[in-house]
Amino acid sequence: MPPVTASANDAFQVVVVGRQEGQQTNNVLNFVAATSIDDVELRLITAFAECFVEQLLPVLSSSWTLESIHWKQTAPVLGVEHITVPTGAGNGGTAGAVLPSLASACISIRTLLGGRSKRGRMYIGGIPENATDGSIFDTDGAFWAGLLAFAACVVSKFVLGDPPGANSFYLAVYSRKIGGASFPYGATGFTPIVSLTPDQIVATTRSRKVGRGA
Repeated sequence: MPPVTASANDAFQVVVVGRQEGQQTNNVLNFVAATSIDDVELRLITAFAECFVEQLLPVLSSSWTLESIHWKQTAPVLGVEHITVPTGAGNGGTAGAVLPSLASACISIRTLLGGRSKRGRMYIGGIPENATDGSIFDTDGAFWAGLLAFAACVVSKFVLGDPPGANSFYLAVYSRKIGGASFPYGATGFTPIVSLTPDQIVATTRSRKVGRGA
């Protein structure tokens, strides 16, 4: 099949699908094309997956599995869903005990604008037990270093300069209150991010409790 292309300002939703103890753990992110794109899978999905597989997956528990990445256009029109199994997908690289499926590492997503509609969070599952000291992540440990490296990698690829380079996407926060809750999304709902900051306190994602949801 020919590559999926995009025009400037086309938006895409990217869902990282993982699994722990039979429980699906999803991370949903939104990206917007800053320029025309010759191959969305290459420029966005492969580029993002490299950060995840190279920086984060090795420090996640072997009890957690990266299964696939689902992606689709969400603005200005709704596109069909695509599924990519990135090179290197599979179990995390850290053996040993794992925290429960609802335990997460929270990465704060910030923009230049204030208000709840202009910020977001990403919750990472598959936390090795030895990555924590009580309720705090061990900032001298391999997991914390990998989490920081993942955040830096994503920022380096998807927080853009001015002008942006060719075939560029930027990571965005999407506000359903502003842009609408149903597909296709409204362009006014997207705000470019400026930083990703991991939180040192262990978070919880109750929807990931075994038997509840994703």
